[in-house]
Order: sequence, then structure tokens, then C-alpha cells
Amino acid sequence: MTPIKFEDARFGSIIANGARYDHDLILTVAGEIIARPKYLSKKYGGPHTVLGPEEIVFALAGDPEILLVATGHSGVLPILESTRAVIAERGVALECATIHRTLARYDELARAGKHVAMVLHLTC
Repeated sequence: MTPIKFEDARFGSIIANGARYDHDLILTVAGEIIARPKYLSKKYGGPHTVLGPEEIVFALAGDPEILLVATGHSGVLPILESTRAVIAERGVALECATIHRTLARYDELARAGKHVAMVLHLTC
């Protein structure tokens, strides 16, 4: 799989392979870019839509070795402990960082041939 080229990550938007996205994304191991199904986690409430276990299964499709979670520009996306447990049960390494650090890490891992999936939170 050819790594996705991410560019111009701004608050609320990102360009991936030349296409602009104005919503959170999931990148699967197969290189598929899908909208993050945040509606599945809204039931947990709070000021931010947390990253819940029901939506994380989309990122875990294809059995990634590593799951990168971009926790936003300021790094405030909450990740539930139950979500972390699902990731751990699957034996997937979890790395969380701000969006720019996560994108740099993705480039590094993809160039090394790792099976990487990502959740990209584009705001906060």
C-alpha cells in the first residue's frame, strides 16, 4: 500500500492525497479514509465527543500493528478506558499525540512498512 500523503492540517480540516476533509477521519490499514463515526460515542456526553469503543472497531479493521490517535491540535480528545481496553485486547500498540506529531509519526511508520491505522481528530 502506498502511504497516504497528508498535508495542510489546519483547525477543522486536512488535505489527504489532494482531497480536503472537514471532519474527523479514520484511516484503515488498507488505506481507506472514512469519516469518523462520532455519533456512536455521543451517548457518553461531555464537552467533547470522546473516542468510544463502538467507533474504534472501524480503525481496528484489518488488524493494524499500531493505532495512532491524533488527539487534536491541542491534544484534548478524551479516550475512554473501555476504548483503550478494546485496543489492548486486540494486541494493537496505541500511540496518542497532537495532530501534527501524529502525522509525522504516520509518515515514519508507513515508510518503515508497518501496518498502521489512524484516528484523526481535527479540532481542539
